[in-house]
Amino acid sequence: MILKLQNIGIIEEADINIDGITLIAGQNDSGKSTVGKVLYALIRGVNIDENRFNSSKNEFIINRIRDIRNLLLRTKSSNIDDEKIQGKFILTYLENDDSLFGKYSFRINFEDSESTNILLSELNEINNLYYDYSNVSIKTQLGTFINDIINRISISIDSNEVLHYELESFFENEFGNQIKNKFKKGNSYINIEGIKEKKITFEEPIHFEGFDSMSNFYYDEVFFIESPIKLEDRNFLRFNNILRDKNQYLNSKIFEPNKEQDIFSDRSNDTEKLNLIISDVIKGAFEFNSKNQLIFKKNEIEFDLNNVATGIKSFGILQLLLQKGKLNSNSLLIIDEPEVHLHPTWQVKYAEILVRLSKEFAIPILLTSHSPYFIEALEGFSKKHDYEKLTNFYFAEKNKDGLSSKIVDVNDNLSEIYSSISEASYQLRKIYKNE
Repeated sequence: MILKLQNIGIIEEADINIDGITLIAGQNDSGKSTVGKVLYALIRGVNIDENRFNSSKNEFIINRIRDIRNLLLRTKSSNIDDEKIQGKFILTYLENDDSLFGKYSFRINFEDSESTNILLSELNEINNLYYDYSNVSIKTQLGTFINDIINRISISIDSNEVLHYELESFFENEFGNQIKNKFKKGNSYINIEGIKEKKITFEEPIHFEGFDSMSNFYYDEVFFIESPIKLEDRNFLRFNNILRDKNQYLNSKIFEPNKEQDIFSDRSNDTEKLNLIISDVIKGAFEFNSKNQLIFKKNEIEFDLNNVATGIKSFGILQLLLQKGKLNSNSLLIIDEPEVHLHPTWQVKYAEILVRLSKEFAIPILLTSHSPYFIEALEGFSKKHDYEKLTNFYFAEKNKDGLSSKIVDVNDNLSEIYSSISEASYQLRKIYKNE
């Protein structure tokens, strides 16, 4: 898959091959993490399941009901008739325990047509109640909110509107309203080249090309590992079905029941080999105890996760995803600065595990880094394990104005990366020379 970006975040231009292992190096604030955020939003946005669809629909409806409440309660009545209308609204729908509209934090079961019809009926009654309200703009806004709810209830999971809404929601979650480069003129777009070209242009409104409910995407799953690594309480995750946050979503997959694997398959043997390598590095293993709590076990002693070093958790998450059977050729693994919290020796070990993980399981991996130890180890192990052709290196280079950057292919000249990240060493040498 070829991913092209123009004026996205700080990135002015990028042309990146996502296949095998892709590493983007660069200094801080160079945009190297932007690519991972874009891919995370894309993959999560296009892969919509029933639970998330219904939760997202409920979230939208609850927010619109809250908008209606705020609109009608915060508007000052200008005459006695308006006061009567507002008073009836409060009495009938907000202070009435039987009103479904009044229970604005409820969750609708969309298979239950009775509750859906009750809500629609109450919305129609509210709209009729405000028919004679003197403030025209309030009536217009109320009508818009009610129509939004009606339209959202009627939408099916396979509609393009849902797909586009989910994509917009994930991009907003990752970038807020700042996905466009504020300092550069020209179009801001994401382009995906492959079997069928897809493009998102960030205008008002956002324009989608090639994104429809019937088209498949390259990956049906994505895992984003970033620092600080945090393993959540599974009870919290159980009640949150949308999980747009990268860390919460990662945790939800770690706590899911195991997929059954054929113990005689080659994959099972490879999984066991990599698990043993990880266990040898961290001198233990992550597992679920008799109470179904995630713990770290070392020399038959169980340790609570709060008492486990973050560096060990870096390896542990890979171990858990392997054990759960979550990683495969249809899933993209994104790791932002894997060297964080890792001693240089462990950075080298981590790099080898990632190379073997990608090669032996055909798992595409996107990495960002500014560690010379990790990058050199990745280069070395990709050669050692004959994976060099499927390991690509890119450099996020700041433009002279400091307001944007370009991500360039440096496969033929890795010295660009090493000279950039070794700048600190040169500065230290100057200090010693001046003493």
